[in-house]
Amino acid sequence: MAPAELRRFTSRHGARAVLDESSQAYRDRGLAYLRLEDDELFDHLLSDQHLIVLPLVRAGNDVVVGLNEKAWKSLLPAHGG
Repeated sequence: MAPAELRRFTSRHGARAVLDESSQAYRDRGLAYLRLEDDELFDHLLSDQHLIVLPLVRAGNDVVVGLNEKAWKSLLPAHGG
């Protein structure tokens, strides 16, 4: 994922919302034991994209993080769905 695209999600929802705390990469890096600011988390997300919660959904300027069917459906009327 390009830095600008990742920034779109983290600036809207925060880096912690985009961080997959259930991933093996999260456990391997020992991130549960660190207190990191959003900019530090962003750097981790960018360097190891296995840390990113999926799916990330973008429709125009609207973005949704993770499995959130209600939020996805709210995108449809706004974007001609």
